[in-house]
Amino acid sequence: MNTQPLILRPLSDEQQQRVVAQTQHYLQKASQLYAMKDKPVEIIFNLKGRSAGMYRVRTHRKGLFSKTEREIRYNPLIFSKYFDDNFATTIPHEVAHYVTDMIYGLRNIRPHGKEWKAVMQSFGADPSVTADYDLSGIPLKKQGLHPYRCNCRDHQLTTIRHNRVVNQGNQYYCKLCKAKLRYRQAPVTNS
Repeated sequence: MNTQPLILRPLSDEQQQRVVAQTQHYLQKASQLYAMKDKPVEIIFNLKGRSAGMYRVRTHRKGLFSKTEREIRYNPLIFSKYFDDNFATTIPHEVAHYVTDMIYGLRNIRPHGKEWKAVMQSFGADPSVTADYDLSGIPLKKQGLHPYRCNCRDHQLTTIRHNRVVNQGNQYYCKLCKAKLRYRQAPVTNS
């Protein structure tokens, strides 16, 4: 019996080129179908965790100026393990997010709402939202938790939300007592 762990290899250069070409195919198809003014979108293979793909918009502000970057990110390990399925489903899924952003704006629609589903159907793709993959052998990120307190109890915020509090001034409130959550420094122990 072989007890060696399965070692997954990320996408090969040839596979990455195929994914980029197919992504560009859907982008061109969307341009023709929707006569939309497209904006540059970078295609990268750096996504980690449980998702096979992600469409992301980032805005960088510097003084009075801002720069918006659009990215379609693919997870090279999940994509490699389930290449054919991801090729057929993940690529149109992420391009459909880009298309709905260009047509409606992300803030004006639900991520997998009727607009997104209509784009998926125009691509001839299945408008299912997520896939259920066996992720054994794929390293997954674990979210850290940070202690917060309201007037009635303790809370645990993920690192993402904690960083939004620290870096962007976001505020979160208890659903029960409606009080603002306050960061509770972990007690220092003397060893």
